[in-house]
Amino acid sequence: MTPQSDLEIKGNFLTHPFAELLAEIAQARVSGSLRVSVKDRKCVIYLKDGRVVFAVSNARSSRLFDIMLQRNRLTKKDVVQVPNFSNDFEFVAFLENKDFLTKADSHRLFTDQIEAIIVDILEWPDGEWAFSSLKRVRDGLTFDVDATRILFDYARAMAENAVLSRFRSFDERFRRLLSSETSLNLTSDEGFIFSRIGDEPVTVTDLSAVGGMPEGKALHIIYTLWLGGMIARDDWRPAFSEATVGAMLGARLELKQEAKMPLIQAPVEAPATETPEKEPVVETENPITLEEYFQQVEGADTYYDLLGVEPKADAAQIKQAYFKLAKMFHPDRYHSEREEVFKRIQSAFTELAQAHETLKSDANRELYDYRARKELADREKRMSSGLSEDTAAEAGQTEQAENHFQRGFSLLMDDNFDESLPFLARAVHYAPKNGRYHAYYGKALSANEKQRHKAESEMQTAVKIDPNNPTFRILLAEFFIQFNLLKRAEGELKRLLKIFPGNREARELLDSLKK
Repeated sequence: MTPQSDLEIKGNFLTHPFAELLAEIAQARVSGSLRVSVKDRKCVIYLKDGRVVFAVSNARSSRLFDIMLQRNRLTKKDVVQVPNFSNDFEFVAFLENKDFLTKADSHRLFTDQIEAIIVDILEWPDGEWAFSSLKRVRDGLTFDVDATRILFDYARAMAENAVLSRFRSFDERFRRLLSSETSLNLTSDEGFIFSRIGDEPVTVTDLSAVGGMPEGKALHIIYTLWLGGMIARDDWRPAFSEATVGAMLGARLELKQEAKMPLIQAPVEAPATETPEKEPVVETENPITLEEYFQQVEGADTYYDLLGVEPKADAAQIKQAYFKLAKMFHPDRYHSEREEVFKRIQSAFTELAQAHETLKSDANRELYDYRARKELADREKRMSSGLSEDTAAEAGQTEQAENHFQRGFSLLMDDNFDESLPFLARAVHYAPKNGRYHAYYGKALSANEKQRHKAESEMQTAVKIDPNNPTFRILLAEFFIQFNLLKRAEGELKRLLKIFPGNREARELLDSLKK
């Protein structure tokens, strides 16, 4: 019989961070429960064959009723009508009985909850953990959690110095996994590095030399690919030794039905009954709704307004404000929202991260403050020159749109299509009548087959706004060629040549089609 000590191991996040634990467990394909804690916060992640399938947390914001409130799916008055709204299973069962939720809705809601718990733990600066292969989730209580995508996005957002600290040397070796097929969209640099990793182990130094990029950048990409489950890592200090993994996989285990009902429940009390004139109050950790968050981010004049802090706020206050908003409104918590809402969430989060990245550094903050003061002075000057407040605001919005476009355009020219999308989308949002913004937003979208129709719509909008702009029609023709719509490309080029007979680029494209 396998000793129980071989099936239970403990550690802390300083030695083995939560993200790396999930990556290790995924590649080892072991089942069990991962208990994590920091101060009064406690969570349990349940895994089956390496996949995250369920999770519970004692955080109040992780309760399903609170998630429904955040998404404006229910009001406080609705929530208190549920007999035991603090119990997730009873809460969902009640809503299903009332035909407010379908089974599919409930499944998606639990999945979003689990992913939100994972994102929350990833933000913990430290913590303790214990993995047990003896305690498993019961059959039937499993959900389709995309932990791989979460880890991939998390690794991409890590600071380079944080990634460097996770390696013993540049001589660590990596090799491609046999099951490395993925639906993740790799950047050009990520795709290049991945293409250079085969069955034979290669070092970071080797990959950096082949890729022609700094070792730090190559290391960041390699770490991202590893957390994303695309490559294996050799010659390092894993939390799970080969002997431990073998013991876990080979032992005959008694199935524990520990997750039949969550043992960890948030200490939520039913709100006190008020007089009919007053609305019952449900206390939550979220002081603002999603719509209020949009208004705060999209209507912010400065990064301080965006974060909701005073310009004199110290570094700790800025960090606290950022993590508070990031935890509540991270895109990973809102995948079930409508496409247009989810895009706003992604765009807002990009702005939030940019604000924090700028203000957390004293040097960058000083430079930003100087530029912000100049912008405010220019705005006051426009106002004093007789422009109305609306006109001045419109001028500022136009300037903001151009700034977003220039940043997105620069990323697009470097073939960083995914990174360019939030900025180009914001440019279109702020200046919807600018054809150039629509045209290049469409070009960025065209890199993704699933966004094909949206991409064409943006390019057609650009042509409609400025039908005599040859660049917009060239981009549209190239789009048609990209998706093998050659007749449509030919028609677009002929229309362009009718307006501009001497356009050499259009003529060459048309000749190539005929050949």
